[in-house]
Amino acid sequence: MRGEEYNLWICSIPGIGIRKLLLLETEIGTPEQIYQAGEAKLVKIKGISARDAHNIVTSRQTFSLDQMKEEMERLDMKCTTWFSAEYPALCRHLYDPPKRLFYRGELPGEQLCMAVVGARDCTVYGRENARRFASVLASAGLGIISGMAKGIDGWAHQGALEGGGRTYAVLGNSAEICYPAEHGRLYQSIVKRGGILSEYPPGTKAAPGFFPMRNRIISALSEGVLVVEARKKSGSLITAEQALDQGKDVFVIPGRLGDTLSEGCNNLIRDGAVLVTTPQDILDYYGIIYRSQTENLKKNKLILERREKMVYANLSLEPKHLTVLAEEVHMDSAEVMRCILSLLKGRLIKEIGNHYYIRNVI
Repeated sequence: MRGEEYNLWICSIPGIGIRKLLLLETEIGTPEQIYQAGEAKLVKIKGISARDAHNIVTSRQTFSLDQMKEEMERLDMKCTTWFSAEYPALCRHLYDPPKRLFYRGELPGEQLCMAVVGARDCTVYGRENARRFASVLASAGLGIISGMAKGIDGWAHQGALEGGGRTYAVLGNSAEICYPAEHGRLYQSIVKRGGILSEYPPGTKAAPGFFPMRNRIISALSEGVLVVEARKKSGSLITAEQALDQGKDVFVIPGRLGDTLSEGCNNLIRDGAVLVTTPQDILDYYGIIYRSQTENLKKNKLILERREKMVYANLSLEPKHLTVLAEEVHMDSAEVMRCILSLLKGRLIKEIGNHYYIRNVI
């Protein structure tokens, strides 16, 4: 075996986690040197049991490098280990870093990355803000990292893709499995425009305990974490807490008082997280100069007719039906529809259902 092959071997030994790997590295040296060490030498290391030493020695015969390479090639997958040069530097600062990362696509590079997390059962308000923030931040050059779960995670990835940027998903199962299955197209787009990452080897299905574990990687790879919607007790808050423990920035979009999905967000703000209402707030925080499509939307608003302005003023991120709009602006449905068509053409609003409309806030 050669250098990187020794790395793959040692990180594949059952029962040898990152703590024992670091211990072996300190006491013996490189994976190649560990490979050459005898069982008697291994068992003398404090923290390495006789069973550990036996597993290390026997794995030299049972580990099939060719089989592993064939499997990863079949899945179009790569693997980086703690001992590899391309291992993400930000993960090295974790208390319990992953000993290896399997990935499809690419690993996050040197660009500044922002994690976007939130509720799976998000509202339209949360969905549109996740897309809005991720799209603008991605357009400004930030990588967007999330967990590809239903709800906010998925919409954040989608927003990043719409903004023409790069996005990365850290999964709670192995990297070749698309979970949830409904995100099949999104999964393929992320592989092409970013990467799918997992610390779990091929064939590992999703399990409840894996999701909190992957959250530490999401926050580690990011400069900051943006929480869009979160219940009082949720996985998003776990990610935010881990980010704080790692010394990362935590940004929060505020929600309405009394909304269950806003309790966690508002509590974070109360406890000192940074309140943000526009993507520019985050860009300003990091000193990033960027001119978004908002400039064009503002110009479009200035040339609206009086009735179009009335219709636009009565819309928000909460979906509103055509008939409700007609009642509120005291116009007949046909006239309101004419205004809506003009606003849609100007990209100031968008339709999200059968005659339900919201503002386009990008």
